Amino acid sequence: MATIARYFAPFALLPLFAFTGNRPNAPELPKAFRDKFASVPTGVLKTEADNVQVAGFMISATEVSNGDYMAFVDALRASGDEAALKVAMPDPKQWAQIGAGVEPYETHYHTHPAYTNYPVVNVSREGALAYCQWLQDALAKEAGAAKYEVRLPSRTEWWYAANGGHERAPYAWGGPALRNAKGCTLANFRLVGDENVRRDPATGKAEVIEHPVVAMGSVASLVENADITAPVHAYSPNDFGLYNMNGNVAEMLAEPGQAAGGSWRSPGYDVRNASLMTFNGPSPEVGFRVVVMMH
Repeated sequence: MATIARYFAPFALLPLFAFTGNRPNAPELPKAFRDKFASVPTGVLKTEADNVQVAGFMISATEVSNGDYMAFVDALRASGDEAALKVAMPDPKQWAQIGAGVEPYETHYHTHPAYTNYPVVNVSREGALAYCQWLQDALAKEAGAAKYEVRLPSRTEWWYAANGGHERAPYAWGGPALRNAKGCTLANFRLVGDENVRRDPATGKAEVIEHPVVAMGSVASLVENADITAPVHAYSPNDFGLYNMNGNVAEMLAEPGQAAGGSWRSPGYDVRNASLMTFNGPSPEVGFRVVVMMH
């Protein structure tokens, strides 16, 4: 359990209300794990199409970080299970999806200490599910008689958690704007300014002119406080204590091939709480967080 304890140490940045058990129907977690999770109360997800009852649950306060995920990889490596290790390993070659200049990410992103608290990306759905099982087994060892289920969140659970108690909230902080009163961005997403918008002389419609993404420098100039991805505790949490629900990395859902919330590469409209994107395998835009339920 020493490896697990290393990555599940307390995080003083997380708000106290997320762990005190005052939100109904969310399970209590063993002490070694509590500070990594936030509590989401029972409630109703209200959308334009329907109202859906949601049972309370615990969810990762942040995206699963490189540090979290590599602890799992290290445990597999120590077990000698080469087949499972092959499934779990991130695929750094997927950085090539975003263009030129990605060699430093291929070499360092998943293993260098500087990126320990950045979200894990380039992992397969199978790898994410194996992480869930590993964490479930770790909880079982700590909890004794208590029975926990660890899994990816459903779209309904994820969307409800992202809303943070605000009905029909466009973004996790509840408001419709992507910047605060001081003009600072509230999430890590692809900024598209006036310089990227033109009027098509034939149709009269506005259209966005895309510029190619080039790693190491140009992206950092487009996004405040981020070097492509941002640390998992970047920006402020929502009212449930959840960080980076909008942008940074799109998050895998229980529904295969779907990810929620948009990524660092998504424009502002595509990082809303309701946003969905599809993916077909490991991607530099896609990570995950996990839900814990009591059996």
